[in-house]
Amino acid sequence: MTNCPTLIVTVGLPARGKTYISKKLTRYLNWIGVPTREFNVGQYRRECVKIYKSFEFFRPDNEEGLKIRQQCASAALNDVRQYLADEGGQV
Repeated sequence: MTNCPTLIVTVGLPARGKTYISKKLTRYLNWIGVPTREFNVGQYRRECVKIYKSFEFFRPDNEEGLKIRQQCASAALNDVRQYLADEGGQV
């Protein structure tokens, strides 16, 4: 691959294979020797929040939920930046 870091982002509706494809791609790239790591904002959210078990957490008018979701997204982006800049990750 190239020397410059590459970021692959998957977005879409739930249960469409984003995580599946990400895991398969990560596994393959690591297998061929390209340092690769997967970052899942949903996993950051699950670790951060245990109290919300319903759709109410994702409502746009739920300010507390919005704040938590933004914090989780920021944490994931910070980890991505650290991985690519400091840990020598490529993808």
